[in-house]
Amino acid sequence: MSRLLRAAAIAALGLSACRRGGGAPAEPPEDQVWLDPQALARSGLRVAKVEVRDLPQAVPASGRISFDDLHVTHVFPPVTGRVTRVLAQPGERVRKGSPLVTIASPDVGAAFSDLVKAHADLLAAEADFDRQRRLAAAQAASQRDLENAEDTYRKAEAEYARASEKAKMLRAGTVSAVTQEYTLHSYLDGSVISRNVNPGMEVQGQYSGGQSVEMFTVGDIRRVSVVADVSDAALPDVKPGADVAVHVVAYPDRVFHGKVEWISGTLDPQLRTAKVRAALDNEDEALKPEMYAQVAIAKPPRRALALPRPAVVTVAGQSFVYVEDGNAPDGRRVFQRRIVRLGEVGDAFVEVTDGVKPGEDVVIEAPPSREAPQDQAFLSEEQIRRAGIRVAPAEEQDLPDAISLAGRLAFDDLRVTHVFSPVTGRVTRVLASPGERVKRGTPLAAIVSPDVGSALADVMKAEAELAQAQHQVQRQQELYEAHAGARKDLEAAENAWKKAQAEAERARQKTQLLRAGTVDRVSQELVLTSPIDGEIVARNLNPGMEVQGQYSGAASAVELFTIGDTSRLWVMADAYEVDLPRVREGDGVEIRVSALPGRTFRGTIDWVSDVLDPQLRTAKLRCAIDNRERLLRPEMYEVVTVSIPGKKVVAVPRRAVLRLGDERVVFVRKGVVPDGRVAFERRVVSADEGRADGNVAVWSGLGPGDAVVVDGAILVLGAM
Repeated sequence: MSRLLRAAAIAALGLSACRRGGGAPAEPPEDQVWLDPQALARSGLRVAKVEVRDLPQAVPASGRISFDDLHVTHVFPPVTGRVTRVLAQPGERVRKGSPLVTIASPDVGAAFSDLVKAHADLLAAEADFDRQRRLAAAQAASQRDLENAEDTYRKAEAEYARASEKAKMLRAGTVSAVTQEYTLHSYLDGSVISRNVNPGMEVQGQYSGGQSVEMFTVGDIRRVSVVADVSDAALPDVKPGADVAVHVVAYPDRVFHGKVEWISGTLDPQLRTAKVRAALDNEDEALKPEMYAQVAIAKPPRRALALPRPAVVTVAGQSFVYVEDGNAPDGRRVFQRRIVRLGEVGDAFVEVTDGVKPGEDVVIEAPPSREAPQDQAFLSEEQIRRAGIRVAPAEEQDLPDAISLAGRLAFDDLRVTHVFSPVTGRVTRVLASPGERVKRGTPLAAIVSPDVGSALADVMKAEAELAQAQHQVQRQQELYEAHAGARKDLEAAENAWKKAQAEAERARQKTQLLRAGTVDRVSQELVLTSPIDGEIVARNLNPGMEVQGQYSGAASAVELFTIGDTSRLWVMADAYEVDLPRVREGDGVEIRVSALPGRTFRGTIDWVSDVLDPQLRTAKLRCAIDNRERLLRPEMYEVVTVSIPGKKVVAVPRRAVLRLGDERVVFVRKGVVPDGRVAFERRVVSADEGRADGNVAVWSGLGPGDAVVVDGAILVLGAM
């Protein structure tokens, strides 16, 4: 429509120019416009040549923001055990080597006990092999004995290497020699993206054969990738290193730039597309993994005949331009209307396949100028008074805002634990009831289990063998010092003592998980105790019930108790992608629940997820709520109102802003012209009219102190 109006303006100016001529001016044909230099200048038009240009080209594609796969890691437990401490929070920045979680695990002690035992076996086998070689050299032993000693040494060497490799995997963390706690560390620098672990949680080791759960996702999103699907027909135009422009719905006015770094060598058999990945700098962390993106991949420019885009007017589906075609009889410049056929349309230029030739001059609109006369209106003071036009300065104001999100109340995951049985057996007593407040160490249930007796018997047997081996070493040492015993017998006793030490340590580690409760050595009864302070939220057992041990290899062990502290809850809300630029950590949150009308609970956002949910297309945000009155309950679904902090912006009353087509305009008083009238300038502004109050935030086009027409703006428009 704007181009049609522009064409009508050209025709009107041509007619006015004809009327100003002397005598009987010639009328231009219907498909021509005649303009003198003054009329051309007043019209705001200019003339440009048709040229062959390099037209930029791009391959369009749909994509998805993802982690840079070298800057993200998924942390699983390497050992089986019980979580004792959670040391990292979601959103927290961590360095490589920062502690994340500690796990009490029998695997730790067993692995290092195996290493000690394997080392002792290796030393014994090596000593025997050396002895047999010396005897064979002195022809005091048979070749068979030497070969047997060598075979034993090679086996011990292989077993020690196996135990060393197993222990090496555990050395990625830190082991406490006292508590046998394994501390798992971050593998890289980044932020804690997600955490799926809480104190007291039983976890399966990644190499135990059970189902291991991802505990942490740690990543750095200051550099991300966009993965786009490019059709097979467009693949020849995509090259490594090509520039990439990315748009996301959360930032409609922003372009993110990157370069192609990888093109898949295979096609998706259903979509017939290939994956193309580009790296993007994301220092302000505006882009979140799983955001959908529109991608434009640059390809080599194409030489083509082109016109500036404003030169083309489209009416009723036909495109035409005005081409200079000599002079009229009275000397004015003649512009002939021509129908043109268009090719690809770009931001600044449009390809022309037919209708014009290189070197011809066409009319285009000049860039808009705020000082142009058509953007001004002039009114006398009397007219201003009679029309009730009022002017007020634009002011910077704090304009708070709010958005409503769907939310859910949940436990603070550091204040909830899920209790499983570490052993297989029968429940003999249930010692705690739902709703009961318990302290850490409070008895919950008693379980009679053969696993308890077996573990304790193994410890007693191993300790007895250790004592026997120690006595044997002392006896052989005394005999050797008295020259009544052989060196060989002393070495054998020392090796047996080291093996007994390792076996005793291994047996003790098997009872490590039993320390979560108390054990009756007589009745072989294990009393489970609460690992945290809190309230018994759920209980799923009764006397006589058979339970499977968490580490017995059963398909699914049953959760016996859920214990949580509800004095402090979390609100987990889903923020849509378009709202993410408006949500920040530290923003206030208000919660109203239908069960308590008129009551408002307040909190502060303490974490916004760096990753979008791939199904819901939302990012999780979290805030903590004080619930000491116990009025709120986990799993309530409520509407959460997030208060957006006020920002200093230029604001004007809503009635000062007029809509003209797709534009929003205001009028600014510029002063008095020489004839005494007041000049008002029309300004195109970018404004947010979505607010419920009477003020409109103006993002561009106005400055603080500008004298804006706040009443009667429509009358000023009519005077233009």
